[in-house]
Amino acid sequence: MREIVTFLELYLELTVRELYPEAFFGGKVSDNVKERQLKLLTRYIPAFARLAKFSPYIAGDTFTLADCAAAVHLPLVSSCTKIIYGKDLLADLPVKDYLKTLSERPSVQKVNADRKANTELMLSRNK
Repeated sequence: MREIVTFLELYLELTVRELYPEAFFGGKVSDNVKERQLKLLTRYIPAFARLAKFSPYIAGDTFTLADCAAAVHLPLVSSCTKIIYGKDLLADLPVKDYLKTLSERPSVQKVNADRKANTELMLSRNK
């Protein structure tokens, strides 16, 4: 479980974080950065696929801290790569179905609702 959390944070989310200025905040990221991050992601995503079980939860049959991390990081990785590269780089994994399963949990619904409200508040303050 800790390995999955660490992998999500250090190899997936931290890698796409370099792309956030352009993907989410109207900034610009150099083509060199985009190319470098794409090379990293093409290495890291298959490694993540070997760690993740998706049966039905990310580490197996029990909801764990790894699912809490995945619920936050995987949507960002998916949307960021889709915006920057024109393709969700996680699309070949069962991430969509997994996130749908997670979204049925009241705790995940609360986190997603709070995140949406806070994102809207942040964006309104940046105008």
